[in-house]
Amino acid sequence: MHPREGQENMSLDIVEAFTDDSNLIIEAGVGIGKSFAYLIPSLLINERLRKPIIIATSSIQLSEQIYDDVYTIAHRLGFDEVRAVIGKGMANYSCQERTERIIEMGLIKEGEHFFESLVTQISSGKIKQRSDISFGVSDKDWNRVSVNNCTYEKCTYRNTCEFYKMRTLIKTDARVVDFIVVNQDLLIRDLIRKYETGKGFMTDSNVLTIIDEAHNFEEKVRSALTLKFNLSDSKKSIRNISRLLDSRGVYTHLRSIDMLVYELENIFKTVKDQIDSYVSSESERYSISTINSVDFQALIEHTKELITSMSLIDTGKKERQIDDSLQELRDFHTLFSILGNVKSDYLIWSQKANKNTVELSYCPKNIKDVLTDRLFSGRNSVILTSATICQSGSSLEERYDYITKALGFKGVLGEQQFSPYKYEENALMYVTNDMPMYRVKNEDNKEVFLKAATDKIVKLCNLTNGRTLVLFSAKEDLKLVIENLSKIKVNWRIIVQKEGSSQDSAITEFKESNGVLFGTGIFWEGINISGSDLSQVIIVRLPFPVPSDPITEHKINNSKDPMNEIFLPEMLIKLRQGTGRLIRTETDTGIISILDSRLSEGSNKPYRKSVLSSLPFKTYTEDFNMVEKFVSEKVIPKLEQH
Repeated sequence: MHPREGQENMSLDIVEAFTDDSNLIIEAGVGIGKSFAYLIPSLLINERLRKPIIIATSSIQLSEQIYDDVYTIAHRLGFDEVRAVIGKGMANYSCQERTERIIEMGLIKEGEHFFESLVTQISSGKIKQRSDISFGVSDKDWNRVSVNNCTYEKCTYRNTCEFYKMRTLIKTDARVVDFIVVNQDLLIRDLIRKYETGKGFMTDSNVLTIIDEAHNFEEKVRSALTLKFNLSDSKKSIRNISRLLDSRGVYTHLRSIDMLVYELENIFKTVKDQIDSYVSSESERYSISTINSVDFQALIEHTKELITSMSLIDTGKKERQIDDSLQELRDFHTLFSILGNVKSDYLIWSQKANKNTVELSYCPKNIKDVLTDRLFSGRNSVILTSATICQSGSSLEERYDYITKALGFKGVLGEQQFSPYKYEENALMYVTNDMPMYRVKNEDNKEVFLKAATDKIVKLCNLTNGRTLVLFSAKEDLKLVIENLSKIKVNWRIIVQKEGSSQDSAITEFKESNGVLFGTGIFWEGINISGSDLSQVIIVRLPFPVPSDPITEHKINNSKDPMNEIFLPEMLIKLRQGTGRLIRTETDTGIISILDSRLSEGSNKPYRKSVLSSLPFKTYTEDFNMVEKFVSEKVIPKLEQH
């Protein structure tokens, strides 16, 4: 550890906000050491008040890093009795009850050797979480053995269950745990649960809440407030409701049940037909047109009748089942009310879960109201931080304007703490000025653009001998470029983002091969590849949000200046995250290459100045010869040292 002015300033701002019972939002640039900046004051507050601190992050990897940092810093401060716990989603934990049932019923098929090994190790207690696995396991296999619909206190294996232990620890009010590190989803669900029922998943005795990677928080809140439906699960829920009513001697529901099943099949078929009719879309979410073939008013009334029937039956030993069924019926009632235009305070959309399965999703329109009321008006200080929450602007109010309005934040705006790294010496930003447009007069020119992008990628990656991360804002663009590359002989290995959430194998292959890694989505952030393994990041297109996306469309309809209020701020947050993959330590060297000529000087785009001033890269060129010179003078010598 060595003194960092930005880190010290941030720590002092947090202490001041806590002392004043205020909330604080503060940007901490790469290299500030923001986790140490908030953990040091948090440890001192915890030591003084003996009450827990909650830290919410956007990824399991970051949660695990912070968990380790808590103990590292606590040891250096002499606080050796500090205890921390990581709270992950239930799908991250193995379920011994499900595993034993698989063994007892002989559900392991012949030839499923990896799955058999997985089941054996869970049964013996060697694998309690997915992170304990040392071999590759598919999402499909893991979903067969992970925690699902936990019975908690009623479970035979609760005393040895890591999930049950975690849920017990994060809820305790005694001084059993000092730091509770959770993902943002669990924090949001806890807020909602406490608001709706008075009882949450986590303790009420915490004195401080810290939300790291807060640039993600709006999307995480929306995700946590989103309910999803597919036809298979919906029909299964309705059959369970029917059986539950049957078991209580209630038979007046049969007509309503039949109608629900019939109309749900109708709804999902209609929505699938709508999706299939779209020519193409960069968005994974689709607007739902009016469904005239369904009598939603009748459907709403039948759902109400089922809710009444379920509410009146004797609970007996099935209280949890009845409560769950009532909630499912209320969710169906809301879904039908939105589709029937009875409720207007929700957003609704469809998307493809896979080739043959369609999902319907809905969430509240105004999530900021939820946060203002339930998070920022609470009894404890809330600290929001990230490396990329500010925009360009002459005042703090202007720089934090987008994020504070999006989240309904109330509190103190902290001074930006800029990265201490020497970007002007160690990094070059290259913007192409000769690329064709992705669209020409609103006409699709994608294939022409991506062919030119493929040629430019090859040329740039040859300069650095691979060691490049190529970032796309659309999966279809990635697929087309990979298809183009398959027809060309290149001198570096092509590594493509894997299916599923874990990208460890792709990153390991990238480091070992000095290849070129092509990714989208999660590769824009949270990927930490430092040193000689990464010499270049290529941004194929500026990551503007898709106008046809139902959520973006709602924001546009509620703004006076969509470009400056919505498109530019959201693009900048993602662009800053993506370009932030390049320089991860003070000695890293490399190139940011942007293949979108809208950012070139000759394009005269009104947002160009705002974009460039928001990025830390101050050495800029549109001349490829300058890129070659920088690589030969700065990048190659560093690589040769390794």
